[in-house]
Amino acid sequence: MPLSLTLEEEHMLSGDYGSGVQKSMDLLVQIGEAFGAERMVEISSSHLIPYEIMSASRFGVPPAKWFEDWVLEMTEGVSSFRVVTTINPAIVNPQRAIELGFKELGEIDPTESVIKGMEKYKRMGAIPVYTCCPFLIFTPRKGEHLGGAESVAVAFYNTFFGAKVNRESGPTALAAAVTGRVPEFGMHHLDSRYGQLLVEINRGLDSNKFTYADYNALAYYVGEKAQGRIPVFYGLSQNLNVTQIKYLCAPLGVSAGLPMCHIVGVTPEAPTVEIALGGRRAEDKIEFGVEQLQEAYRQLTTANDERVDAVTIGCPHATLQELGECAQLLGGEKVSPKVKLWVGTAETIRFIGERMGYVKAIEDAGGFVVTDMCAHSYSYCRGAFSRKHALGTVATNSAKAAHYIQIIGSAKTWFGSTEQCIKAAISGRWQ
Repeated sequence: MPLSLTLEEEHMLSGDYGSGVQKSMDLLVQIGEAFGAERMVEISSSHLIPYEIMSASRFGVPPAKWFEDWVLEMTEGVSSFRVVTTINPAIVNPQRAIELGFKELGEIDPTESVIKGMEKYKRMGAIPVYTCCPFLIFTPRKGEHLGGAESVAVAFYNTFFGAKVNRESGPTALAAAVTGRVPEFGMHHLDSRYGQLLVEINRGLDSNKFTYADYNALAYYVGEKAQGRIPVFYGLSQNLNVTQIKYLCAPLGVSAGLPMCHIVGVTPEAPTVEIALGGRRAEDKIEFGVEQLQEAYRQLTTANDERVDAVTIGCPHATLQELGECAQLLGGEKVSPKVKLWVGTAETIRFIGERMGYVKAIEDAGGFVVTDMCAHSYSYCRGAFSRKHALGTVATNSAKAAHYIQIIGSAKTWFGSTEQCIKAAISGRWQ
């Protein structure tokens, strides 16, 4: 059944607003019809993952020509985006590429494509936040429709704010920004947002003592068992802060591709278990205890050598709270000369962190507070594109980073708390 379009949407599709808008609307119409959408809905923002700045293509693996042409066609003649548009981190911050050692990985300059892409999207009005956590900058209201492609952002917007956003692809998120529309299906419908899998925290496990890594391990484990079903977490504190919720949301996109979860007492649509489930019985139930927590840690740890070459924190990007914790844990100690410590964050967070003295404390210790890029990108790029410079072991408090380092690069991983990671950065060994 074809979508019902408004008069303005018909004009977009017919090419009255230019070929780029037409191409973008045509893509969205095809996607909507494939998923049974009956209409388009207006959105207030979209979050992009542009291939030009995200991919490691300029290290020698070019993107598919058809994909590159497609993106160019979707933006042809488009002078500005129709909605608030934010952008994911780059593979490298071009201003720090030499300092961070990226240019040693190959003969091809990795910054060329990044700079070109950044300039292109800025000209179209995109906010140059370059973060996977745009929710730290743009905060929607409950029920607001959004577009977006970054998995942690999608999960956080749906889970914490009660906004409505599907997990878009790179091209569809771009098309949403160009047109200000998305087809109404999936997370844009209330019936699709109800939970199906009840996750009960075992009474023998005190979630009030959870580290960020523990929240990561919980979500990573549940995601693998979810089989596409939206989980409802019951038994967690109702006073979770933004950082804790970020760590709970992030692994769901990695181990399951889920667009949201419900945290009873936290998610706007989940004041009770019954409401989170939409008045239905849960399809299945998971009891999460010490044994399940340990299993997740084992999956995310592949290292067997205590020696650590690099420590990465800030995947997803670190909050101001995390910068402060890293600075405090370093306690004036120096990072081992044999270890690279990277803490990734958004430029806006770094700016406040500098005022608070957190950035100085971390960098005086020998660490790097990196912005506009993924904190763990160097770890897997080194292994993926340069055997000569490949890392042996990387320590992280991020399930997402551990997962990607394992499957993209050649490094082994230690997965644990922020405190364990900082201790490893100082000593050069995992304890």
